[in-house]
Amino acid sequence: MALAGLILLAAGVHFWPWSHQNLDDQERRGRQIYFEGASPGGGEIKAYIGQPPVVLPGSAATCVSCHGADGLGRPEAGVIPSDVTWDHLMKRYGHAHLRGRSHPAFTEASLKRAILTGVDPAGNRLDPSMPTYSMSAEDINDLVAYMKKLRADLDPGIGQGSLRIGIVEPARGPAGSIAQSMAEVMIAYLDEVNSWGGVYHRKLELIRITFDNPRESGLDGARRLLEQDVFAVLGAVLAGAETEVAELAETRRVPLLIPFTPLSMDPSLLNEYTFRLLSGWREEVSALCLFADQKLRVKRPRVALLGPAGPDRREELDRAMEELCQNHGWTWTGGVDSPVGSSEAGLAASRLKELGVEALFVLEPGGLKSLLDAAEPLTWAPYVFLTSGSVRQDLMSLPSSFQGRVYASYPTLPSDQTSEGRAEFQSLLDRGNISVNHPTAQMCALVAARVLVEGLKKAGRDLSRQRFLASLREIRQFKTGLVPELSFGPNRRIGALGAYIVAVDLERKAFAPAGGWIDVSAP
Repeated sequence: MALAGLILLAAGVHFWPWSHQNLDDQERRGRQIYFEGASPGGGEIKAYIGQPPVVLPGSAATCVSCHGADGLGRPEAGVIPSDVTWDHLMKRYGHAHLRGRSHPAFTEASLKRAILTGVDPAGNRLDPSMPTYSMSAEDINDLVAYMKKLRADLDPGIGQGSLRIGIVEPARGPAGSIAQSMAEVMIAYLDEVNSWGGVYHRKLELIRITFDNPRESGLDGARRLLEQDVFAVLGAVLAGAETEVAELAETRRVPLLIPFTPLSMDPSLLNEYTFRLLSGWREEVSALCLFADQKLRVKRPRVALLGPAGPDRREELDRAMEELCQNHGWTWTGGVDSPVGSSEAGLAASRLKELGVEALFVLEPGGLKSLLDAAEPLTWAPYVFLTSGSVRQDLMSLPSSFQGRVYASYPTLPSDQTSEGRAEFQSLLDRGNISVNHPTAQMCALVAARVLVEGLKKAGRDLSRQRFLASLREIRQFKTGLVPELSFGPNRRIGALGAYIVAVDLERKAFAPAGGWIDVSAP
């Protein structure tokens, strides 16, 4: 327990007792004292440091700041904190310290005396860097009760030589194929990290749970995964269950790192535990709106949305689109079902023209060509804005009257890929004998695994979920050579917060740069 605690407090690293279900009430109270230096009963805890002693609140000189969450102690600024795990303190042959001080094994009584008076079992003064404390008899009893459990009280998934990381993925269908290819890349990279010795000598153990495609099954798969006591989850493709899985991760207080999602989550889910590499459709829509305002000079258009799937999905998307339109001063007219057949397309086009729709957003591509074919003879030619998940091969066959009026957003483009990044990616695939099936998703998987490892390294050997989350929040301008630079922060959970805008050139049958990168992080 020393002034190093001030460093951790300044960095915003906080520790809480709520996730440690293996402790009884007394041990929980002791844990709060060890990690926070505060009395659960409202009593006063003071720390006395140096000669003459400087008096500080216990929260400014916590036990964890020097001895660590595992009690093993971490050398810092020339100070070598003691190992305070119970088995070590109670060694029957006693202790010999580096500076010549030696003493018999502690007993429970002599340990309490050492904390309160600074004297070891042989009557020697403890190292000057070790504070003494004043606290109530109940608080010192609680603290020592917790110290008996200290060594075993790691966050779920953390072992002395291992760290359990979960992956949840669909088992079949198109989403299953993408998830499988992503999981292969993650596993190959983490296997290489393990071959280098792991992270602080902890090997990364992958726990994989698969589920069928329906959203309910995905949520069930996530529940089963979190029951495996994993430290964190690398979510691959969550098959429409992104929102529910993020809520579950927050409830269970499990860090969730999502490498790739074709959809998006509710903005309220930018919570402490869920981090995404790239923007989803909400951010892509915002980028398109900014592009239309700034580059196309489209001012306050009337807006419709084509093709939400299913009543539940329709309600969610309509509500989100209306909010986004309000944010940009646009007028929301509503969602339109994707037309099936020419007669439905004609009716839909006529209705949208009557509503005065000037901008049509497309999140799912079904029926777009039929609708625009029907729009041409009506001389109705709105701007068409597509998110990346709605781009399909038949896009180039849209009517020529829409030349210069069709734009798409992408959270990443091949131009983000450096020669070094591509070489690293290909080298990993070659070593792992992995086929390139879904290159963008596979690159995102590699980046997610690298962010995971970067966060673990920054968190240090004294690992906890809270330290890991704090280290992720501190990542700034993280260059991967595969996707845009990633930056997180206290109120930012999307690494690359924005999108590129490209034009659909119907004459040349090609995509063309249009708006460059549109940053949507500004309020």
